[in-house]
Amino acid sequence: MRKRYILLALLMAPYLSPKAQDMAREETVTSPTEGVISGAFVKEEAMQADLLQMLTRFSSYMVAQWQPCVEPNSVGEKCGFFRGENSGGSDERGVRPNADLSMLCAFLVKYAKPAGVELPGGVTWEQVEQLARESLIFAYSTHKANRLKVCAGGRYWGSTGREDAVWESSLWAMSVAYSAFFQWGKLDERARTYIYNILRAECNYELERDIPTGFRGDTKAEENGWEADVLAVTLGLFPNDELAPRWYERLREFAINSYSHPKDAENRTVIDPKYDNKTVADLYRGPNLYPDYTLQNHNLFHTSYQNVVIQELGEAALALKLFQKELHGRERWQTRALMHNVQEVQDSVLNHLAMADGELAMPNGNDWSLFLYDQITSYSTLACFLRDGNALMLENMAYKYIMARQSTTPDGSWLLRPDVGARRMGVQAHRVMMTWLMHHTLSTRSMRPTKELPAMQEGTHFFPCQNIVCATTESRFSCFSWSEGLRSYTGYVAPNTPDNNKVIVPFRAHNTGNFLGWYEVEGKRTDAVPVLAGRLQMDNDATAEKGKDGSHTGKWYIMNGELTCNEGSLNHRFAIYSTPQNAVIYLDYVSALTDAVIKTQKGGLMAISMDELTRTRRTLYHGGGSIQTDGAVLQEFPSNWVNIDHNIGILTTGTSGEMAFGEKRNNNSILTAMLYPAYSAQRREVKAGDVVDARGVVYYTGVDAATTRAYAQQIVPLRDKLPEGWNGVIAPDTHQPQILLCNFAGVDEALIEGISLDGWAPVLPSVRNTILESGTTSYIALKQNESMGKPISIFLKGNKLLVQQDDVDPQVVWLKALEGGTISVKIYNPRTQTFIEQDGIRVQKGEPTRICLKGKKITLKS
Repeated sequence: MRKRYILLALLMAPYLSPKAQDMAREETVTSPTEGVISGAFVKEEAMQADLLQMLTRFSSYMVAQWQPCVEPNSVGEKCGFFRGENSGGSDERGVRPNADLSMLCAFLVKYAKPAGVELPGGVTWEQVEQLARESLIFAYSTHKANRLKVCAGGRYWGSTGREDAVWESSLWAMSVAYSAFFQWGKLDERARTYIYNILRAECNYELERDIPTGFRGDTKAEENGWEADVLAVTLGLFPNDELAPRWYERLREFAINSYSHPKDAENRTVIDPKYDNKTVADLYRGPNLYPDYTLQNHNLFHTSYQNVVIQELGEAALALKLFQKELHGRERWQTRALMHNVQEVQDSVLNHLAMADGELAMPNGNDWSLFLYDQITSYSTLACFLRDGNALMLENMAYKYIMARQSTTPDGSWLLRPDVGARRMGVQAHRVMMTWLMHHTLSTRSMRPTKELPAMQEGTHFFPCQNIVCATTESRFSCFSWSEGLRSYTGYVAPNTPDNNKVIVPFRAHNTGNFLGWYEVEGKRTDAVPVLAGRLQMDNDATAEKGKDGSHTGKWYIMNGELTCNEGSLNHRFAIYSTPQNAVIYLDYVSALTDAVIKTQKGGLMAISMDELTRTRRTLYHGGGSIQTDGAVLQEFPSNWVNIDHNIGILTTGTSGEMAFGEKRNNNSILTAMLYPAYSAQRREVKAGDVVDARGVVYYTGVDAATTRAYAQQIVPLRDKLPEGWNGVIAPDTHQPQILLCNFAGVDEALIEGISLDGWAPVLPSVRNTILESGTTSYIALKQNESMGKPISIFLKGNKLLVQQDDVDPQVVWLKALEGGTISVKIYNPRTQTFIEQDGIRVQKGEPTRICLKGKKITLKS
């Protein structure tokens, strides 16, 4: 049916309107997500069926990775392994993919086969069951506790004590335990003993070792989470072991010190009153979270590491419940420690970064494959164990995207171009499986999900410990980060819709990335070093809330920053104003610190996905026409505006008038092209002290090409009306124009004269205005690297008026006429989101007058 529609669209194109022709051409580029995925909630039963089918489809990939061993183990058992980066090896690259894929095969036999789920062609249930058993045999044979067969390279894997430990082996052992549980009824006593030997050795090492803490750059939250996992699966399989009480005690300590917060040191809550009187403080060893509940791993903040601890703790809780109930009939061991600070992390951090497609925003990008929706099992943990309606809605979105992503691969794998091959595939399948199991064990059928994401998190939030700010409006999400570890000063914008959320993707390079872009200077390395690592301004009206930890929730933010770039040859000062509506405005002021030759400017950057998950070709509309491209080749075009697929609109001021799009590359498994709204390949020689550029870029989401073109005609650059060192712009927006004025490197006061929009004089907020026939004249006082950004709510037509907007109510203006007469007034009505206009208002000379909006009428009061 879709092919017929595309053919019809092409045949009818010559007879359609220009916009309809554009849409017809875009329809020739199909997408599994854009224009397809909606926010409609899929009920648990249907989601569970889809998850099982997805995991069954994955069996084609697993079968293709299978490698039988030439020789059996030392007791004559036939075995084999799943290939990886170090196939059959004793490290993470060998053991982890084998353990995860073994678990997956065993899971399918236990749950998917009885459900009648159909296997892909060429795969049989006998084959899947054989792979489950033989890979489990290889896993337990090659562990140090059994030594029945060596790994590739002649070594064994695993930890047996403080002096013989391997990092992460407990995580691999957890997957082996799940594989064994799924096959438990088919294992003889000898095999069960081998499993016991592995788990006893790993858990006894946990009894001997220290519990690590520390949050700067390399949190131990994730590591402590997987140590809790191995203790939980062992208690689940062997709850009556003589060492079980000690394993239980250690499980609680690792759990409390996964998401451990500084406040835990004084937390006297008894964690498990059924067992003893120990408090959180008794089990606490030190913080793995910053005071604002964020964490860092691999020397930066990103949400994959922020959320994965919830997954680990959930998998531990699942093992305790599922294993004990099925194998032993009752839950001897239970602990609330496994949910310690889980809800706090979700509410304080992750909800503010949750996006309309179920993904968690990545202000700094990621250092593994992007857009796996790998947080799905964290959502499942919150939904199933803590009955969180927000998480239930986000989980539903994430599952849809994982299913869409799998549809792009020919072999059932989870993504194309995985960063670590079978290891990444095994980890992702692991998550999908755990999501199914959590709902199987703790159904959410009676729960109601949150209906709309904006209702959950609309507003602005600052994470003081990471120097990250983000904002969600009805239209879009925006963020900016100053990462101090792996340096990057970058962010992005995204439509607040479930299907087009990934047109713009996180991207960082040369210490910058999205928004800033970079210059290429002859003989100089492209880099950026902060001089001012963020001067943040946020609204302080009655709706804004400040937290004790320094967090702040409001409607908008302005982030000012200053960098030295290209080995100290350029000074780059900038401001980003995330407005309360749709527009995100970027202004900068670039000067030369030394004599230099600029080869290329690539400013205002936004990385655009060109991926099978989204669209492999994009249609760019601009002032000179349009192009449809796969982004492989950099294409330049003259324009001061561009629109992508009637979705993303971008305007520029103060640039060369050139834009460029292309340079497609693999950006952490996502094919991504670069859009440079402020581009020039013209060679420029600059002298020390020269002003290189004073540019402006405005970004919109959810707008079509016609709207973008209209906005380009309405934008008012203010650079020429301001002193040297300043920059400014009035940009159109969804409901109200937005003004941004920045003093980057100039005097502290500026006189700005003759501002007019369509014959109306705007009342600039927060300052005194003089209205003359030529427009508005105002004095603006700003120190260097400070900015003023606000919506413009009031316009006047008149002459010789002294005007000031009320500091509290933006719909009130105080006016004093220097001569009598009539004026016209436009005031924005936030209820109707329109301007109310009234003409012929008579004002008396010298008489102070209060003009305000009351209902739908403008009223005066002397």
